[in-house]
Amino acid sequence: MSLRFKIAAALATLAGIIAALAATGAYFTAARQLDSSIDDTLVAKALAIGSRPGQGDKGSRPGPAVDADDRLVGRGLRCPDDTQDLKAVQLIIDGNVVACPANSMTFTPTATDLAIASGGPARGQHTSGADSRAYVVGTTRLQGERVRIITMALPGGGAVQLVRDTDEASRVLDGLRIRLLVIALAGIVTAAVVGFALATRIVRPIRRLTTTAEHIAATRDLTTAVPAAGNDEIGSLTTSFTTMVASLAESQEQQQRLISDASHEMRTPLTSLRTNLELLARAEQAAPGVLSAADRRAVIDDLQFETVELTTLLTELVELATDRAGGEPLDAVDLGLLTEGVVERARRRTGRQITVTPSAASTTEPTMVTVRQHMIERAVSNLVDNAVKYSPEGAPVEVVVGPTSVEVRDHGAGIAAEDLPRIFDRFYRATAARTEPGSGLGLAIVSQIVEGHGGRVFASNHESGAVVGFELPPGDPA
Repeated sequence: MSLRFKIAAALATLAGIIAALAATGAYFTAARQLDSSIDDTLVAKALAIGSRPGQGDKGSRPGPAVDADDRLVGRGLRCPDDTQDLKAVQLIIDGNVVACPANSMTFTPTATDLAIASGGPARGQHTSGADSRAYVVGTTRLQGERVRIITMALPGGGAVQLVRDTDEASRVLDGLRIRLLVIALAGIVTAAVVGFALATRIVRPIRRLTTTAEHIAATRDLTTAVPAAGNDEIGSLTTSFTTMVASLAESQEQQQRLISDASHEMRTPLTSLRTNLELLARAEQAAPGVLSAADRRAVIDDLQFETVELTTLLTELVELATDRAGGEPLDAVDLGLLTEGVVERARRRTGRQITVTPSAASTTEPTMVTVRQHMIERAVSNLVDNAVKYSPEGAPVEVVVGPTSVEVRDHGAGIAAEDLPRIFDRFYRATAARTEPGSGLGLAIVSQIVEGHGGRVFASNHESGAVVGFELPPGDPA
């Protein structure tokens, strides 16, 4: 099932539940109100019968149905003249039941009815506000009809019972039930249609995004424009997808540039290797032993040098092309101690004078950073090796450690102004350094490591050389 149908079905279900609850509430409320209206009518008629003066009172004549019963005549009771809405009227006097002649049905009083007639307590009885008579109203079925019966106590003892059918209320409720059902069905259909239309509008940008993703997957064209989708959650998804595609495009471009630059840089040592090998082969084929020991040694040294250069280049290419950030956890590291360890290894390896000096700020602030330790060690080591390479023999190399920064100062020729913006580019080598050994990837690796930690690299000149370094975000000393 598509997302549009799921949303439409969900809204239709929700509308059905709400309609069912509302219809049920409306139906039962109407039923209670109709029963209450019938009850009010029965209470009023029962009060009128019980308070009507009789023959022994002010000379009013009793009704024809009770003339033969001295008990009713003496009480001044008579059947009501208007029984149009009543199915039956009967009186309970001294435990006996006297029915009015206009009754269309007969019934037997219950124990509760007899209790009210005798003046005793009755379960479920009520008291009217007029003259505080106990009465009880209930619904039952008589002769197959649903009726409401009221039993009300009479002032002098006994009780009157009135019966009214509920056919009119039933017809009203039946009509109401049909109307509520129609309204509920209409609401469900409307909710489904509106939900489908709303879902179509919501899904439209997702479908466009899906089409774009499928196009990119089929053509591998990462420059494909991603359509905008507003400022809501779908717009946020589109923005994230656009950012991801842009990152992939940038990564692809960097890979292609890396391959192009690597092939260009590897061409020189490979050409030199091939030339020297061909020279040895031709010399041995033409006249074995024609090369002197010194020439042979020079050719072999050149081969070894180019092999080392090629090996270094491949190692740094692998280091640069491989993202190792996910393989090492972040740790809180003392940058000063880390730099001391790197510099000590460099001293032993090169035999050069390399000093470590804390900056003025690091004497008052902790030099703690949250980093991947081995990667930062590699960055510091590359900076130190770069400074050693471009410092004259015997010139010192100075390393200054700040709370979150490391800068390495050499005492060489410095960096030309036109080269400063590009010294961290891959394979870029300043004009004055192109005759020096190296691949041009050392500072590019430093830049990649530092920027991967959210830091920045920098380079400048001082009075007697160059300054190259980096700054990291501060870490939590805890």
